[in-house]
Amino acid sequence: MGLQLHRPVRALGLIIVAVFLAYANSFGNGWHYDDVHTITENPHIRSLEDPIGFFTDRTRFARDADKAMFRPLLVVTLASNYAWSELETGSYHVVNLLIHTACAMLLWVLLRQLGRGPSLALAGALLFGLHPLATEPVNYISARSESLSALFVLGAVVLHIRAGSQQIGPWRIASFLCYAMAMLSKETGITALGLIVAHDLTRRRFTLRDFADGLRPVHVVYGLLALVYLIVQYGHVSVAVVDAPVRDLSTQVMTQVKALVYYARLLVIPRGLNVHHQFFEGGLWSVIAFAGFAVASLVLVVGRGAADVRLGFGWCVIVLSPTLLVPLFILVNDHRLYLPIAGLLVALTSIWSAGSPYRWPARSRMGVVVAGLLVMGILTQNRNPAWADEYTLWSDAAAKSPQPLVPVAYVHLGNYAKEHGALEESVGYYGRALEIAPHHVAARNNLGLSLESMGLLAAAADTFASITRDHPDLPEGWYNLGHATQALAKAYGSQDPRYLDLLSTAHAAYGLVADSSYHYDLALNNLGTTFEQAGRVDSAAVYYSRALALGGDSPDPGDNLRRLASQLDVYAGDMIDAGELIPLETLCEQISTLRGAPPEALFYLAVSRFLQGRYADSLTPNQALLEKHPGFILGYLQLGNLLETVGQTAEAHDVYERLLKRQAEGTYAEEARRRLQVDSKR
Repeated sequence: MGLQLHRPVRALGLIIVAVFLAYANSFGNGWHYDDVHTITENPHIRSLEDPIGFFTDRTRFARDADKAMFRPLLVVTLASNYAWSELETGSYHVVNLLIHTACAMLLWVLLRQLGRGPSLALAGALLFGLHPLATEPVNYISARSESLSALFVLGAVVLHIRAGSQQIGPWRIASFLCYAMAMLSKETGITALGLIVAHDLTRRRFTLRDFADGLRPVHVVYGLLALVYLIVQYGHVSVAVVDAPVRDLSTQVMTQVKALVYYARLLVIPRGLNVHHQFFEGGLWSVIAFAGFAVASLVLVVGRGAADVRLGFGWCVIVLSPTLLVPLFILVNDHRLYLPIAGLLVALTSIWSAGSPYRWPARSRMGVVVAGLLVMGILTQNRNPAWADEYTLWSDAAAKSPQPLVPVAYVHLGNYAKEHGALEESVGYYGRALEIAPHHVAARNNLGLSLESMGLLAAAADTFASITRDHPDLPEGWYNLGHATQALAKAYGSQDPRYLDLLSTAHAAYGLVADSSYHYDLALNNLGTTFEQAGRVDSAAVYYSRALALGGDSPDPGDNLRRLASQLDVYAGDMIDAGELIPLETLCEQISTLRGAPPEALFYLAVSRFLQGRYADSLTPNQALLEKHPGFILGYLQLGNLLETVGQTAEAHDVYERLLKRQAEGTYAEEARRRLQVDSKR
């Protein structure tokens, strides 16, 4: 080859330049798909005050507790990005690209360790950096888990090779640390163990005796690290594989055998990249055919291939093994092929270095490599704009679905239209999705949200009611039903005979939102508003307080409680006249816990208990009132009256004297003097 860059600094520098040029048009791309619950609406990444918590509380991974995953190192990087630029996507894309570039540089190191010349190693690393399949982990911010884990997997393998025969030492310890960090970034990081063992075994002849001799004591340490990780992840793995797998084992095996061939085509010919491939569960005969082809290929590679050819193709299978064995909702993904690209290049560079291309003229070899790199770079640059926003991404997915059996593209197009105010257009997209899959939950739910935003409240409420009938365990369905029904009640008005029934339906729906739901604090707040609309401000205050105590992002619970506090004089007068002393007590108890609560809350709390004849209970808030608000004059009269009622006349006199010291003139002062004179005549 003519490209001879022997100095590592120059080679690695060229990798950096080439990769950044290929992705120069990606920095303005936006949020996508899982980014919403993992980043933009995830409150847990908005502070770095407790970084240890990311390693002890897996629910910090996402907005919703039911989406919890143990990927603490990933979450730390996202929280660091948030501290840097909050939700400005530029910094997230820079970090994603830096991670990808570092992976390409580590692959260059690995290829050099495996005996490739500097130019061939550089070509392999550049192909990795420019391969279009890497566009998903680079552009899709949540897919950072894939590239971050790959970075540490490559690091673990490179450092293992660098450590050589040493059982312990700085390089070995660094390799162990990289292995641990790979697993803390994503579950597939566990496959580094298989790659390390595969590397060591392929250095020997492929016989049973050599196979056994190739196993080393140090492999046990890597195995123990994997075992510890599996113990930590036991619950998650058990649910995914044993307790509640998304498909049975036979279907999973048939589907993923077919997926291997599909993946092989994407690795070699990266056309038709898609955020949601139209790939379906495989049938028996297609799987038998694919399996026969795969076995024949494996026999050929194992029997005749060089060590690194076996390592490279084995690398691909090992890295894909978790998704082959563990049933997942998404059958195939572009980003799952990120690390297998490295394995493919290990094999291809081995074939290149040993085969006929070296009999070609140097310029021809150079031309083939440069042409390949240019094609990959152009394909990558052309793919980046598809990730600009949700509309471009899912329009691309829909365009690549000539027979759109998967409605997800239209759901996301509908979401984009709804978020940008094109409500009628969103209804059309959701309708298209429901033509394909009439019971699609997300399409139905988001259709209801669009109808509600358009003011078609009855249709929205009917849509959400049908969802809750079909999926009674879906918290979002209950929340949305409550919201639409409550809005419908408000639109009808309190004089409409349907008003109270609608409020009752909304009340019941909010009550069925699970406490693990992201909407739970909003449901509590809205439950309070249904009570307030029904005239039960005491119960409203209880639910506003409960919502506020959860510490959610919404300001509504605090604002609603403060609004009740500002009208407390009116509510208290009406409730005292109506004899509703216990509801008044409840209302004042809730308002008094509010930061900056008005003094009236403690005052009417004391009054409500006094009027109930609970004099001892009335004393505590009355004393607290005068301690916190010594200038609240009416509190002195109420306390004095309480003390007189329980026969503590001298103490009552002291309270009246304190009042007169603070306010010598006026109605309250005259009342205090009157009481002092009356008591002195007794």
